[in-house]
Amino acid sequence: MGRHELPPETGAFFINLDRVPGRRAFMETQFDHAGLVGATCFSATDAQVPGVLDVNGYVPGSGSRWGLTQSEIACFESHRAVWQTAVDQNLNAVAVFEDDVEMSVQAGSIIAAFLEVPDAFDMVKLDYSPKSLRFGPETHIAGVRVRPMLEMAPSAAAYVLSQRACQKLLNWSEKYSDHLDDFVSIPRPDWRMYQCFPAVGVQMIWSKQQDHTVEEVKVSERSQDQKTNSGLDKGPLWVRLRRELIAARRKLYWRMGGQTRLLEQGGYVGFIPCSDDLSV
Repeated sequence: MGRHELPPETGAFFINLDRVPGRRAFMETQFDHAGLVGATCFSATDAQVPGVLDVNGYVPGSGSRWGLTQSEIACFESHRAVWQTAVDQNLNAVAVFEDDVEMSVQAGSIIAAFLEVPDAFDMVKLDYSPKSLRFGPETHIAGVRVRPMLEMAPSAAAYVLSQRACQKLLNWSEKYSDHLDDFVSIPRPDWRMYQCFPAVGVQMIWSKQQDHTVEEVKVSERSQDQKTNSGLDKGPLWVRLRRELIAARRKLYWRMGGQTRLLEQGGYVGFIPCSDDLSV
């Protein structure tokens, strides 16, 4: 598919723990395969480093969840640091990746195309999500097929943001208690979010190619440390009941004709298709 340089005043970052060089090497190989030139490794916030999370935006109950583990907070802070970098460097748009994303050979040209038109979106999610989801009618951004995202997605391993979107996310996350995946895909009135259709990336945990990948890419190093993944506080009973009521209300809307109307308007319900050279 050729080589694709990042457009001027844009950036592409993949988040990687400094002590896991195998994942960095994996992503460098993926960018080479996709033909995207200029992606930069971004040092992740490491929850195992004493004091690194002494100051952060996590406030229990301020978002859709009550408690987060130290590892989840570090993940959120890592992404937040990329958003801040995009704003500080005055980048028109930025592509953000975690360090375990298998990429399609078509990804380079598609990402470069999105980066050229930051006024057309807030966020475009590039990767597959392991859940049946609902999307709006198909449209195009920079000649690439996309669908509006209508609900939270359980994956945010690869996405493109405009600078305006980075600033919005920074403002909204001054206090947070959400998984990063949920937070960036919460439906909001002032949030134009789309899914690349088909997806041009998939986390290795979902890929059928994982048998051919080194172990440290298959398994998240963050999830292996019991100290940073224990002690989750689910919050008071009223918080859990509120979440269940909100979820029930959403389900009722779709069951009471919302999904039928969506499909009649050209919407889509199901798993995100992937590019032909990816398999899940």
